[in-house]
Amino acid sequence: MKKSGKYLLVLVCLLIAIPCWARPVRKEKKALFDMSQAEYNEMLNLSLLDKGNNYRLKKVIEKLRDSQHVYVTALGGSVTEGVGPEKYLDGYAYKFIKKISAEYTPNRGSKIIFNDAGLSGTSSLAGIVRYENDVIRPYDHTPDLLILEFAVNDGSGDEFQRAYEGIIREVLSQNEDTAIIALYSAATYTNQQSWMTKISEYYEIPQVSVSDLVKQALAEKKFTQKQYFVDNVHPTKEGHEIQADCLVNLFKAIDGDKIDEKNPVPENAFCYRAGFWGMTKIKTEKNNSDVKLTPGCFSSKDKSGQLVLKSGKTNFPENWYHVPGKKGDSLIMEIECKNLIIIYQKHGNWDGLKFGYAEVYVDDNLVQTLDGTGGWNNAVPELIIDNEVCEKHIVEIKMAPGSEKKGFVILSMGYSK
Repeated sequence: MKKSGKYLLVLVCLLIAIPCWARPVRKEKKALFDMSQAEYNEMLNLSLLDKGNNYRLKKVIEKLRDSQHVYVTALGGSVTEGVGPEKYLDGYAYKFIKKISAEYTPNRGSKIIFNDAGLSGTSSLAGIVRYENDVIRPYDHTPDLLILEFAVNDGSGDEFQRAYEGIIREVLSQNEDTAIIALYSAATYTNQQSWMTKISEYYEIPQVSVSDLVKQALAEKKFTQKQYFVDNVHPTKEGHEIQADCLVNLFKAIDGDKIDEKNPVPENAFCYRAGFWGMTKIKTEKNNSDVKLTPGCFSSKDKSGQLVLKSGKTNFPENWYHVPGKKGDSLIMEIECKNLIIIYQKHGNWDGLKFGYAEVYVDDNLVQTLDGTGGWNNAVPELIIDNEVCEKHIVEIKMAPGSEKKGFVILSMGYSK
């Protein structure tokens, strides 16, 4: 035997002789906040509130694996928009798309068409007006998967519950095969998960509660409030990572289950009064068939409104703007509707312009005084008309006494019949 062969044989024998305890041990890869992967996975299961009926979501997973085009939209507020981390692309919705692309598609997600329809400060009441423009129009396509996230922005009032249900019915009426995930984000204050779960259960929608996870994880000191939140509601980069992983955890849980029979869309609504589905956005350039609008002194367009992180542009470029100092007639609208929602701007003070109040009259009766001051150019919805039957109305919007020379922006309006 050659000398080199002898050395090799000796080396092999030495390696065999070395006891296991003396050999170098590979360290287990840690998950976020120095948790073991097993501990992290166990924590993620705290967010799995309800698998619902899995038929639609399993069909989405099937499409992903088959390299079909899959349209995914996340509709919600600032958490969905990606507020919190330094870069909005570190938001949970973007991370979720990357994770399912790696996990479920053979082509790294090249056939996923993703639309982030998050807008800071907006609730379901604004979401039902935004739906047509922000969810359908970008790709002229209904989503295969819609993530619905408004729990930290909605109020507890009847109008929010009906709007939340209205979005669900709007989605399923346009495409009954769309999978919906109800996502309940966390906040240091109480969110609206308690009533949202009842509506989601009625439609058998899968539900993910990041709120439940965060409450228990904080109690068990898995991480600190400062590690998860940058303020009272927006997650850190790591917090967004957890939220994305909660959604992936739902995918994995459902992926291993037998497919359910497709559940029909309930014929009747859950809320005692019908919601706002079938909402039509009123356009500025041409009148809708049910609307005749004369803008009066609200004939300008504001280009400095609330900006969307993904585009750096305003979400409501078509608006009705009463420029400070401008004089003229009221905005008059003849409309046939059951419901009317107006979204207006609460103006920020950084441009030096003076903004004020606007009054809304319906059939000569003052129904709302809208405060356009003290905000950050954020969008605020108000339910103006809310009737059981569709009727013709005259709506007048004019500057309130003392605000005639001040500014005001009507960002958007939507109605249902």
